[in-house]
Amino acid sequence: MRRLLRIPTALLVSGAIYQAAAWPWLNPKVKAGQITIAKLVILPARVSFERTGAKGHEGGTQETDHIADAFYNAVSAELSRRGVHVASNTHDGADDDAARYAIADLQSRYDTIRVQLAKKPAGVEKGRYTLGDRVARFETGAEVDTLVFLRGQGYLPTPGRKAVAVATLNPFAAAPIFQGDLTFVDAKTGEVLVFLRFIRNRNMTEKTEDRFSETLRLALHDVPLPLPPGKR
Repeated sequence: MRRLLRIPTALLVSGAIYQAAAWPWLNPKVKAGQITIAKLVILPARVSFERTGAKGHEGGTQETDHIADAFYNAVSAELSRRGVHVASNTHDGADDDAARYAIADLQSRYDTIRVQLAKKPAGVEKGRYTLGDRVARFETGAEVDTLVFLRGQGYLPTPGRKAVAVATLNPFAAAPIFQGDLTFVDAKTGEVLVFLRFIRNRNMTEKTEDRFSETLRLALHDVPLPLPPGKR
C-alpha cells in the first residue's frame, strides 16, 4: 500500500507545505509469510543534507551527522517497539580495520543495487533484487536474519531562496524536504525483502528524532513485523 502519512494541513506565508508520504514495496516471500523479520542489524545511515540558496545549492551543512544519527536511532527505536530484536550498533563493532572494511564493502555493494531499486522499486515485489550470498560473510550479520540499510537526502532553503519562491509564486521552492529510504535484506541470501521510501516536507535539523519517529511509525505500518501497530 502507498500511504499518505499526513494530508497537507497548512499553506503558510512562506509557501511551505508540510506533509509526509511513504511507499513500501514487499518481496512476495514476505507477503506470504515465508520469511519473517525478527532479528536484525542496522548499518550506519548514509545521509546528504544541503542548503539551497537563491542561486542553487550552497553545499553541505554541519547538521548532516546529527540527522544521520537521528535517522538511525529513530529506525532502531521504532523497530524495537514493533517487537524486532535490533542487534548492537555496527559503529560499536567497527573497532578494527577488518570490521570497518567489511561494513564499507557491504554499504558499497548495497549502493550499487540501490541505483536499480530507486529506478524500479516495483521489482522488489517480483523478487528481482539481491546483494548476493556474500552478505553471509558479514560477521555481525551472522547472528541475525535481516540487514537494514538507511539512505537519505535533504535540502533546507535559505531566506534568500524563500524570497525568490515568494516572488515567483512557487511555494514548493521554499519548502524544506527530506527523502529517505529503508531497505531490508536477507542476511543469509542477500535478497531484498522490503524497500520503503518516504518524503517529509519538514526542517529535519530541528526536532529531528521526533520527526523521524512520527514518519517511521506510520511508514512501517504495512510492513509485517512481530508486533502490529498499536500492540506495543
